[in-house]
Amino acid sequence: MSWELILVLGGLTYASRAAALVLLPSLPDGVRTILDRVPAALFAGLAMHSLVVPGVGLAAAPILAAAAGAVAVAPLRSLPLSLIAGICGYLLWGLVA
Repeated sequence: MSWELILVLGGLTYASRAAALVLLPSLPDGVRTILDRVPAALFAGLAMHSLVVPGVGLAAAPILAAAAGAVAVAPLRSLPLSLIAGICGYLLWGLVA
């Protein structure tokens, strides 16, 4: 996969989400309340799938360190900060180990 392809796919993803925010009508309050609760459960499921390897057990230590870094800043409720903290946790484990 080339950097150009990654940039094009990222641009298309961003443009499609921005278009949806601008062009689609607002959701009813009941639907919005339900959808506001879905991302937390979805991310928790994805994270657990990454941290526990079926038939093996826990994932490798650098991955667990990345998860710990992301969880440490989770109360700030910022996805960019969680991503940065996860990367820092992964890199810090590489320096320590």
